[in-house]
Amino acid sequence: MWNVTKNHAEDDSAIIPPWAWSNVLSLDSVAVGLVWLLVFTDAYCGRQPLWYEFAIIGLSIWLVYTADRLFDSIRLDTRRGHSIRHHFHFRYRKPLCLGWFLALSLDTALVVAFASDDQLRWGCAAIAIVVAYVASVQFPRNSARWLPKELQAGLVFAFGVSLNAWSEGSSGDSGSLLVAVLMAAMLFTANCLTIAMLERDLDRIQAFDSWVLRAPGTANALPAMLILHALTAAVLVAIDSISPGIGFCLIGCDVLLWGLGVAGSANVTQRSADRAGFVSTGRLVALADVALVVPPIVFWAARSVVESISRIAVG
Repeated sequence: MWNVTKNHAEDDSAIIPPWAWSNVLSLDSVAVGLVWLLVFTDAYCGRQPLWYEFAIIGLSIWLVYTADRLFDSIRLDTRRGHSIRHHFHFRYRKPLCLGWFLALSLDTALVVAFASDDQLRWGCAAIAIVVAYVASVQFPRNSARWLPKELQAGLVFAFGVSLNAWSEGSSGDSGSLLVAVLMAAMLFTANCLTIAMLERDLDRIQAFDSWVLRAPGTANALPAMLILHALTAAVLVAIDSISPGIGFCLIGCDVLLWGLGVAGSANVTQRSADRAGFVSTGRLVALADVALVVPPIVFWAARSVVESISRIAVG
């Protein structure tokens, strides 16, 4: 199982297309985390994240995702259909393991050198949650199967990108912050469900656990769930429970994920597990994280332009 056969190594699936590199290297997940770290820090701390905060969160996200995929690669049956990222982590597991330990060392050094006492306390809580998440996903027990891994991932990710807000935010903002984090967690869960829907045939072949495989009706309900989530975000903005900026980002991401889900549902057939469907499904998966990055960037760019125009007008 640990050896890649010559035939498989020369298979088309071993050639990584340019659009897939950000996904196989987990850089798309890092980009999502950094963008949403900016969203939460700006909304609840009134500032932009410092360079080392970007670095610590980015490295931490990469460590978690890479570890999860390396564990998956141990169980990968390379004779059957599988995703590009799983093949990459199977084929290059040794250099990735080396890179993982180097990244862990750098991340630890940055935390020790720059993190405040409050950030350290919240960071320790985040580490405990992440370890529990990876353990529950990779070594599941019957008692832990009631909480789907997609929901766990969404909750953990939302907590991680809001660490600055938890450590610095005022007590008066705690209610709003909790609501915003839960809404973001639902969005990130929907992102995971979209990917699970697109890869359900591959997951079934590899015997990987998935909420979509446990409850097939979840995929059909996803568009309605995204619409409900967007409407809820709009109501929360209207009653001043979350900021308009966070509301815009949530709704914008919902719209893009909804469109991706509708487009992807037509491509999710049994042939998505063969070589022809490999690439088409992979492209849609790569777009799932893009859907979480674009709206915050659009909001940030638009706000920066408006503020610049206002300063010029005042001056």
